[in-house]
Amino acid sequence: MTSLWPRLRSVSKGFLMCVGVMAGLAMPPILPVFAAEKPEYYEQIYLSEADALKTVFGDLQVEKASLKPTSAQRKTIQKRLRRKLEEQALTVYKGLRGGKIERYAFIFDEQGKHFPITFIVALNPQGSVQQVAVMVYRERRGDGVKRKRFLNQFVNKGQADPLEVNTDIVHITGSTISSWSIAAGVKKAVVVADVLGLTHP
Repeated sequence: MTSLWPRLRSVSKGFLMCVGVMAGLAMPPILPVFAAEKPEYYEQIYLSEADALKTVFGDLQVEKASLKPTSAQRKTIQKRLRRKLEEQALTVYKGLRGGKIERYAFIFDEQGKHFPITFIVALNPQGSVQQVAVMVYRERRGDGVKRKRFLNQFVNKGQADPLEVNTDIVHITGSTISSWSIAAGVKKAVVVADVLGLTHP
């Protein structure tokens, strides 16, 4: 009896070749792989330091001081912020009239989506936020946080307030990360002023 193995092996090869061709035809085209989009640095300057101080202090006399938190103060600040305090020393601006302090201000750089956002936060001696203004924004998108309808949410808030997006602050659509950054900076100003003994509710 003639063996069927050579014939079966030939049929198997033909079947496998046919399946392979069909599989090849069914495969989707290989798509090119693109590199991740490179962040675009796009600096928009709204206020210089002098203009920002004029905006929050008006005709008050301005004094500038550098404050370095003690180790204990730093731990307290970080615990209340629930994040690390990057600055080793902080610059505080004081607005005085007749030798009496009427306002404090901090200028911070808080990280946005890709680049820092520079803004000023002004407080009264009781620690309530009086004004927030964006000074420099460094990305093409997300600059909606410079709008007053967003920044005015912080006015009159202080230590007793969460100062957090989705809690007592409504973010700007299209500027979610920037909204969180501004809120984090405002909270830092309020906490630092309190822990360092500048403000007294």
